[in-house]
Amino acid sequence: MVIIYIAIAVGILVAIILFFKIFKSSPGEYMSLTCKKCGLKTNGLKCPICERDKSFGR
Repeated sequence: MVIIYIAIAVGILVAIILFFKIFKSSPGEYMSLTCKKCGLKTNGLKCPICERDKSFGR
């Protein structure tokens, strides 16, 4: 029974930490809509131009 209480307490603590982390971060911090190197609009995906430059064999 004590293990269940510990698990509940840890779950609540993790939820509180994630809740504060969500509200402290800016809305666009986790995903950039443009490539940081070349400025191409990528909508959060990998940049095809910069990925091609890093490809094996070049």
